[in-house]
Amino acid sequence: MDLSNFFRTKTQSDDFKNRVAKISEMAYQTNFNLEQALIEEFGLERKDRFLTLVRDNKIDTASASHIKAFMDKIQTEIAAIPLVPLTIAFEPKEQTLKALCDWFELNVKKQVIFDISVDKKMIGGANITFNGKFLDLSIKSKFDQIVTSVLAKQAAPQPAAQQQKPTENQSASHLHLGR
Repeated sequence: MDLSNFFRTKTQSDDFKNRVAKISEMAYQTNFNLEQALIEEFGLERKDRFLTLVRDNKIDTASASHIKAFMDKIQTEIAAIPLVPLTIAFEPKEQTLKALCDWFELNVKKQVIFDISVDKKMIGGANITFNGKFLDLSIKSKFDQIVTSVLAKQAAPQPAAQQQKPTENQSASHLHLGR
């Protein structure tokens, strides 16, 4: 079941699960109306997407037990989606999250939920953990390596050849520039 149209982050998926649980609890109430409950919990656009999901799964919307079972199935599906910790240097926009999710679906063939952490000290790039592997793709680690390398070169004693006085030819060409 593809739920990527409803959430991309852990916070969003937790909110979605809570809303689904509310609808599930209401299913046995007298005069329960699924469409109205979906509008109240999700708004018009997401209600339409949710109803498409209901139709695609051939759920009898007149049956409280079918609605409840479907909502439970959604909860189970969400719990099975891999959680991917992702640390980035900025607060991602929805377009960025969609691109990241699309990349995973295309390359890993899985929907994932991102557990986003923002660390402005990273400068750029990302740290990601997936399938038990940690990747440091941040600019900060590369930047720190460059700074360390430059500082090490500056701290190293300069060879004697660079400390000599200019030769006669060097002095003469220097004088021509000064005229």
